[in-house]
Amino acid sequence: MSLNKMQIHRLVRKINKLAPKMRQMTDEELQAQTEIFRKKLKAGMKEKDILPEAFATVREADYRVLGMFPYEVQVIGALILNEGAIAEMRTGEGKTLTATMPLYLNALSGKGAMLVTPNDYLAARDEENLAPVYKWLGLTVSKGFDEKLSREGKKAAPAVKRKWYASDIVYTTASSLAFDYLFDNLATSKEGQYLRPYNYVIVDEVDEVLLDEAESPFVISSRPKLQSNLYDLTDRFVELLKEERDYQIKKDLQLFWLTYHGIKFAESYFRISNLFSEKNRELYRHIILAMQAHLFMRKDHEYMVVQGKVVLLDEKDGRLKEGVQVGTGLHQAIEAKEHVKQTAVQKVAASITFPSLFSLFKKVSGMSGTVKGDQNEFLKTYNLKVYQVPTRKKVIRKDYPAKIYLTTSDKLMAAIHEVIKLHNEGRPVLIVAGSVENSEIISELLLNDGIAHNVLNAFNIVREAEIVKNAGQAGAVTVATNMAGRGTDIKLGPGAKEKGGLAVIGTEMLSSRVKAQLSGRAGRQGDPGTSQFYISLEDKYISHASTGRLKKYYRKLMRQKQKGADIVQLNGLPLKIGLKMLRERVEVKGVMSRMQTNKYEVVLRMQRDYFYQQRSKIINLDDLQAKIDQYLKAGIDNYLAPRKKWTQAELRYLINEHFSYDYIENIPTISSKKELSKFLYRLSKQILQSKAEVLINREQLNDFYRQVILSAMDSCWVDQMDYLSNLELYVDKWNLAGYEADYVYQQRAYNAFKEMQKKIQNLIVDKLLLSPIHLTKQNQLVVVFN
Repeated sequence: MSLNKMQIHRLVRKINKLAPKMRQMTDEELQAQTEIFRKKLKAGMKEKDILPEAFATVREADYRVLGMFPYEVQVIGALILNEGAIAEMRTGEGKTLTATMPLYLNALSGKGAMLVTPNDYLAARDEENLAPVYKWLGLTVSKGFDEKLSREGKKAAPAVKRKWYASDIVYTTASSLAFDYLFDNLATSKEGQYLRPYNYVIVDEVDEVLLDEAESPFVISSRPKLQSNLYDLTDRFVELLKEERDYQIKKDLQLFWLTYHGIKFAESYFRISNLFSEKNRELYRHIILAMQAHLFMRKDHEYMVVQGKVVLLDEKDGRLKEGVQVGTGLHQAIEAKEHVKQTAVQKVAASITFPSLFSLFKKVSGMSGTVKGDQNEFLKTYNLKVYQVPTRKKVIRKDYPAKIYLTTSDKLMAAIHEVIKLHNEGRPVLIVAGSVENSEIISELLLNDGIAHNVLNAFNIVREAEIVKNAGQAGAVTVATNMAGRGTDIKLGPGAKEKGGLAVIGTEMLSSRVKAQLSGRAGRQGDPGTSQFYISLEDKYISHASTGRLKKYYRKLMRQKQKGADIVQLNGLPLKIGLKMLRERVEVKGVMSRMQTNKYEVVLRMQRDYFYQQRSKIINLDDLQAKIDQYLKAGIDNYLAPRKKWTQAELRYLINEHFSYDYIENIPTISSKKELSKFLYRLSKQILQSKAEVLINREQLNDFYRQVILSAMDSCWVDQMDYLSNLELYVDKWNLAGYEADYVYQQRAYNAFKEMQKKIQNLIVDKLLLSPIHLTKQNQLVVVFN
């Protein structure tokens, strides 16, 4: 179903007509509406049948509790969100208040509604501000996390989380929900689970969550792998390499390779005859990781070193990604490069991406200030339509064409001069840096000119709200790594409007969407404002994607400049067209990359969903005896399959390896595989009977069965996840060699999954029969898995 303009305006008129009726109600009468709506839904009415009255009720409640009455444009946004679509609402148009209407309506069924934000600051702020409205109307509301516990590195108990997620409305972060989903599915009992079926969700800053973060899986680590000593060795080797002689690089394609000289140098350095032989595969992999760490992972851009630890940095918004690691050993290669203590490389126990996470919900909607340009990707990938919500007041902000410079230094000096000019005029200025490092450089340049300012980057996230709040004051200067996704409006202070409003100064070439997000910080709700971007041919965005012609043009101008030519600002039309095409090329590449990641994720999602369904059945079954019998027979058949005939010696070895450590006397000579299977099954039942005699009741026996099955399933799933993680890297470059990478991945992933099923059956037999069990003094079951 989809809304058209006529339907939207018809519904808005209905809701507006109900406003006087709601205004005349007493508080008690308005609060009683919630129970009336619930009864109507239980009687068989649909949410769409009560929508006008429900929206009108929340609208009036917002006014009485918060003193804010949602405007018509906010009602339009709410209708779009309720439809399961994306609403593009400009900065300052009140997305937070808009969400109250669809959240209330979708929570009335008792199935729950969620609002998910990119960070805990926004979720906590919105929950605190809007909880009074929902509680006033008789709904329960909670946050899906505890900031205090998070800061202390502690986890909330399952019972506490169960209470959170049982609330009618939950405000949480996308990352908290992702990890809770994974831990919920790794629980070993009903008591350890806390999530309920996924009903309705609104994703705030939906483009950041579903596009920018689409390729970053959330991972729960398991047992560590054997730590390699090759990271330090290969790091020292890579430091000796020289470009062109030992390796070549294509930054635009993120590709590099060793030259013939580099290969021979590696073989000489490590004293090996063939770098590409089977036994040297790990060495070659570590060389590539070390090269990637040196060539593409830049300090203060992709990561920072904080208190002797490598911490990843989100260059888009300047936030440190505490606790997040780059996979496949690259994180350890960066640690070797920075000469800090290396963390253990661990196997993946569970992982999920945001696209897979939000596909679990019955209805998904989202809101952001800049999504219209990506509407095709949202429709193709997520089946989400994008609707633009009109602004309440006309946008009068002026967006000036970007100024292009040859070098970074020329660009930054021009930007600083413009900031000084605007500051002298008394206008508030927001100057956006491309990285934390650049924000520090800009800050130093401003200090040299005596300009007082605030810096918003990874170092002072704690003061974020205060800095943003003051960024609109007359004469204020704020330096930020990136304001996109901050979720906090910059409101103009007294006198700032008359002086021209907020001026946004960008100092880096950015994607169209991020540029629009930054420009949108100025001119909110009809305020005046301007945006001006300063870019140079040395910007990362340009240098990593420039064509041979553009590189040649840059080198030519640099030679002229070094000879004394006064080349500062560039104005040629061909250059502007070239940069426009470059931006389009980078954006298309980003779309293709996300599509490829989603293809791999679909395969993983199918396997994960099936695995978690089977796991859930084991947790919820009250009697597992029939399941155990199935697994025993399947496992026995698997162990007997490799041989047509078994000698007594071979059979005894098989029994001691997988069935019993005891010496089994009088093993009969059996030629029939069918009879052999029956013999091993009877032996297994005898061993199980002896274990059952240790236990006090049937419930304890069932608990033993459950622990065995879940332990075997989880162990094999960890190995499968690890295999799929490596498989993705293995097949990723096959397209360059003319192979269909998708087909190779799907085929090998499917075969591995089938093999995993057999391994689970075998491991259940081993754990079931070989694991010692005993009871504590309190008669609690203890199973010792080998």
